[in-house]
Amino acid sequence: MRAGQGGSGGAGLGDVVGVATRRSNPSRVVSVAGVRGLNEEELRQAQFNPEELARLNDQAVTPSQARSHASKAGLVAVNVPSLSKPQTRSEPIRSDSSDSPWADN
Repeated sequence: MRAGQGGSGGAGLGDVVGVATRRSNPSRVVSVAGVRGLNEEELRQAQFNPEELARLNDQAVTPSQARSHASKAGLVAVNVPSLSKPQTRSEPIRSDSSDSPWADN
């Protein structure tokens, strides 16, 4: 998210839902943010509210405060190894290929 004026050239909610629900080119990555409880017209009329952003920022805590709170609740840090870098294929994956990880997309 970002503060500022939105443009009128963005996709509508119907366009976003359409992208998320139709079968498309499996090599194209699409990211969709879910919106629950708001309709397209409400999203279109949304405006930046600096007071609400300030209220949200007032609730932020430092990493030290978060660690302290977690420790008091009995939580412990766990180091999770990074995922390995994906291997590249010598040939592009065809959308009709049965071994495609996107076959059910």
